[in-house]
Amino acid sequence: MGVIDEAGRLRLLGNAVAGAAFAVVLTMLVLSSWTAATTSVLVSVGVPAAVLGAAIGVSVLLRSWRIEGGYEQASAVQRWISDGRVPSDVPVQVWVPLLVAQAERQRAGWGKIVLAVFWTAMTWSMRDQHGTLITVLLSGLWVGLALWAAVVVIPRARAAAAILRRETAIAEPTAD
Repeated sequence: MGVIDEAGRLRLLGNAVAGAAFAVVLTMLVLSSWTAATTSVLVSVGVPAAVLGAAIGVSVLLRSWRIEGGYEQASAVQRWISDGRVPSDVPVQVWVPLLVAQAERQRAGWGKIVLAVFWTAMTWSMRDQHGTLITVLLSGLWVGLALWAAVVVIPRARAAAAILRRETAIAEPTAD
């Protein structure tokens, strides 16, 4: 995995918090069909769910970094996207597959937005069954997912695609 810097540790922390929040809300939603959401239920069931959700959130991020070649390589690709160019010392065989993988995340981002819209509508339609608190928490999760996709995932994927178009045009001049 390599050395993880402060930004990486903050991303791990953010994934842990998001995983914990999702697990607690989902657990309380499921339990609200059978029992009232009391403090004792939250502590006895919600806290273990939060711990499990945090562990899953961290493991998903670590797996993502491993798939991308480790934290250093994943961070380097993010820097390339932020800078809008690939350093000249990086071989084409290395950067093209990495940027293609980033560019393909645009479809996943749009999928998250579509799912979030449906899930928000479904959550709202069940507001009488689960109460205001669960409805607001779930809606907040779905809106947060959609915002993350719209503000981070899709623009980053578009930037990666733009770099790919520009850099591959430079790397492979046409023979006229």
